[in-house]
Amino acid sequence: MHLLETQTVCQRFGSFRALNDVNLCVAPRCVHALIGPNGAGKSSLMNVLAGAVAPASGKVLFKDRDVTAMPVHRRALLGIGRSYQVVKLFEGLTCQQVAEIAVQRDLPSWRWLMTSSRAHIQAKARALLESAGLAVYADVETNTLAHGIQKRLEIALAVANDAQLLLLDEPMAGLTAHERVELATLIRSLAQRSAVVFVEHDMDMVMSLADRISVLHNGELIAEGTPDEIRADETVQRIYLHRERHDA
Repeated sequence: MHLLETQTVCQRFGSFRALNDVNLCVAPRCVHALIGPNGAGKSSLMNVLAGAVAPASGKVLFKDRDVTAMPVHRRALLGIGRSYQVVKLFEGLTCQQVAEIAVQRDLPSWRWLMTSSRAHIQAKARALLESAGLAVYADVETNTLAHGIQKRLEIALAVANDAQLLLLDEPMAGLTAHERVELATLIRSLAQRSAVVFVEHDMDMVMSLADRISVLHNGELIAEGTPDEIRADETVQRIYLHRERHDA
């Protein structure tokens, strides 16, 4: 059974075709990487999956439901989470306060004011921070956190309401080697209950973290498989070898 599926998705920007008949399948509780050279269509596909933009043609299915025309906030209610730079959105708030906002966003507004609900929200927010190893930072303002801690907070908030699918665009960017290991551990932990689709340029991290890998090139999905299968794929080798020679 597929949790997420795209059917012949195309995306155009004027005369430029960013995505061309992309058929992607993501299984439940799978860590699925999207890789490819710059301009391959990775970000365009992530935006289509999240609902930030609608495809020019084709369909997006989530749990066999057609969500092609659904905007981001409606997909979030169905269980699709995406990380954002929360420090810019909530500067001056503590991690606990931001977590409380995240866990109550699906509640009716009248429940926010109930004492019993407030206690439940605070406890749920603390549990969320603990699940990401961030409880020690509960009373720390988000804008004072180290970059790696901010990343972990962003990802934790994206699954605050039990999201079944998490979309991450270059989660390892700007992190130290130690921070990358910590974030990879968090992603693997989240995959016990949620599927994770991520874009990443660090091939060592992709190969060690992903269960499945899809390769995009010039807007087309040219290969899909396990890390070992992708390593052995001659088309993928040729594209990346050509890029390395070009960059050199």
